[in-house]
Amino acid sequence: MKRCWLIGCCVLLMGFGMAQEGDAPFLDGAMRPPAEESVRAKPPKLVAPQAKPTQITLPPTQIPYRGNGSDGDSTAQPRLVVGYSIDAPPNLIARAQWQRVQGGGQSVAGWVAHVQLRSQNAVGLRLQLQGRSHPDIQINIYDPNGETVLPARAYPDEEEKWWAPTLWYSDTIGIEVFVPDGVDAQRVPEIVAVGCMYTGIEPDFTPAELGCHLDVTCYPAYNDIKRGVARILYPEGSGWFLCTGQLLNRTNTDFSPIFMTAQHCISMQASAHGMEAYWFYQTATCNGTPPSLNSVPRTIGALLLKQHADSDWTLLGLYEPPAGNYYFGWDTNSWASGSSGSAVHHPGGTFKRITFFTTDGTWGGCGRSLWSSQVSLGNGTIEGGSSGSAGLDSAFRVRGSCSCAETAGNDANGNPIWKCPTSGDPVWVGWGRMDLAFPTIRWYIFEMANPTFVNRAVAGDPNNAGDSERGASANPFNTVYEGTFCVPTGGTVRIVPGNYNERFRVWRAMRLERSGTSGVVVIGRP
Repeated sequence: MKRCWLIGCCVLLMGFGMAQEGDAPFLDGAMRPPAEESVRAKPPKLVAPQAKPTQITLPPTQIPYRGNGSDGDSTAQPRLVVGYSIDAPPNLIARAQWQRVQGGGQSVAGWVAHVQLRSQNAVGLRLQLQGRSHPDIQINIYDPNGETVLPARAYPDEEEKWWAPTLWYSDTIGIEVFVPDGVDAQRVPEIVAVGCMYTGIEPDFTPAELGCHLDVTCYPAYNDIKRGVARILYPEGSGWFLCTGQLLNRTNTDFSPIFMTAQHCISMQASAHGMEAYWFYQTATCNGTPPSLNSVPRTIGALLLKQHADSDWTLLGLYEPPAGNYYFGWDTNSWASGSSGSAVHHPGGTFKRITFFTTDGTWGGCGRSLWSSQVSLGNGTIEGGSSGSAGLDSAFRVRGSCSCAETAGNDANGNPIWKCPTSGDPVWVGWGRMDLAFPTIRWYIFEMANPTFVNRAVAGDPNNAGDSERGASANPFNTVYEGTFCVPTGGTVRIVPGNYNERFRVWRAMRLERSGTSGVVVIGRP
């Protein structure tokens, strides 16, 4: 049975505000202090940088043809397709050239293998592995040029599959596997798939997106707010997509890693499980040069908590502590026509920009219930990769999620052609309505149940799209992991006896206890 680690910390509470009795619920944003420099992780290094790699050539990466070049619809969902997955050749790690590494210094003796996979024309590559690795086996993703090393942390799904970090700016990806002496070599995972990215980065730092975007760093009022926004990469079927998401605050500002995006971005657990969130991908100075995408902090994986299709909302629980430290406030009141709004997002998958708009009522287009808005000349725009960004009111509270935007038709490959606003021709944008999503998502962000109850025997909400799982004794969650995201920090998860076939990590302070006076709770086996 896998152990569940409970890790507590002291936090500074800021900017907290709640609705008074009789008002619709609202909450202000909050900041969590960033980690002190002395406790931040040191840059990772390869165990054996001189090890001879096994070279693998994959098929070239190609931009797939996805349309017929017709004008298409005048609106589209602004997520960005950036790649696709292929099966990996079998037994790559097992058949690699293993080499002996002697102990000494801070190293231990063992065996190491390097495998390098090349797909010509790729701008980024990502490896899927299968197997529940021994905790002492060390796996690193690296750039063969020696500029980037990314530790691969394993969060296996039910098939024991998991995605390692993405390597960008290269058509070749390296993986190092180190097995120390005394560890069963049968516990080494194997590469089973490769994600091949053909777009989604800025070539030579020349913006690949539209030229009317506004650098968020040029707007000091958003200096804290932008720290809670992440660029997200995720799989869906055999494709790879980019959207935007952000952290949400809770009533007791306990900084649970609750993360929101659009439902048309992530609507399946497989997509959430493979999600990679990039934090602080932004310029340091107004209109400055953005950092390398490989250098910014990232977190991998999430649990799909709730989704509401009509309002285009998805709520996720991050597997790992987020590097971002601003948690957005929100407001479920009606958003009046003529209100000013803004959004921080990653257009074209590039560094953070800001868009300003004015609401003009409600709209039922794009198959959703949306707040309608218009972006006028000089206020930026929305395009692929902006989906899921929060529509903020003048108090910087979330009112919606970026759902749909006006286009100028499709290009020859069937991709939407995004627009810059011009004089007399603003860009229309629709925002998924939080007031409609709130009855479904509220159980994770407002008046959360404490104790939070879990009972594996209940049916739960199919696809997490309902509101029957609330954490109350009459409406428990059916998995412990869901309960750990609901419970306030320092609270209690009360579990009905039985076996819960789950494996997860708990890093906020909480108590897990049996519900009732008899029976045994087993977590980690059928």
